[in-house]
This record gives sequence, structure tokens and C-alpha cells, in this order.
Amino acid sequence: MAHIATDLAVTLPEDRPGMLSKAVTAVSVAGINLEGHAEMEGVVHVLTTDAERTRDALEAAGFRIVREQQVVLVPVEDRPGSAAGIFRRIADARVNIRFSYLATRNRLVIAADNLQDLVAALSD
Repeated sequence: MAHIATDLAVTLPEDRPGMLSKAVTAVSVAGINLEGHAEMEGVVHVLTTDAERTRDALEAAGFRIVREQQVVLVPVEDRPGSAAGIFRRIADARVNIRFSYLATRNRLVIAADNLQDLVAALSD
């Protein structure tokens, strides 16, 4: 069953050791469980179910949120072809994926151009 969460894309102000740690620590010090994250070329995607508190914690630590969007969390089995089957269903529904990454508890995080179409594709 798919669930909705929020992905906050945050820029790292400097490309140096410790910046990712600082972002993740800001979230944990605020008492927020990090549901997942991905860092790609100076942008950290932080997955949260408490967007307001997470945004506040990151901004207070000096980070800039560059995008906030709703994403779908999809449980995925840890076996060959499981993710491929999910992505095939999305492709067959002609839904364009903006990004995807793996989160805690074997869940795919999927952002799409149209969240409702994505949810519908995964509900069939």
C-alpha cells in the first residue's frame, strides 16, 4: 500500500566534509525521525512525515530548502525484479517520474509530475 510523505530538497552551502552530517543532525536534534534521504551533487533530499518541523530545523541550521513536494512511498520486496515491476506499472500508466530513491524499511520514494496519476497507477 502506498503512502504520501514530503520530500524536502536542501542545498548544502559548501562541498566539504561534515555538511551532510550537519543537515541530518539538525533533523535528529529536533526529535524528528529521518524516514529517508539521498544526497546528489550538493542537494540533499530529506524524507519526512513532519514537513513543517523538518523545514524549521533545517532552516535554523542554515540550510536553504529549494523544493518541497509530496512523494509516494511504496513498499518494495528485497528481491530481484521487485522495483522493476513497480516502475513498469508506472511506465504503463504513462506517468513521468521526477526522481526516486530508497528509504528506510524497504520503501521506494517516488516523485512524479502528477501525484494523483502516480497513486492511481500504483493502486491498480
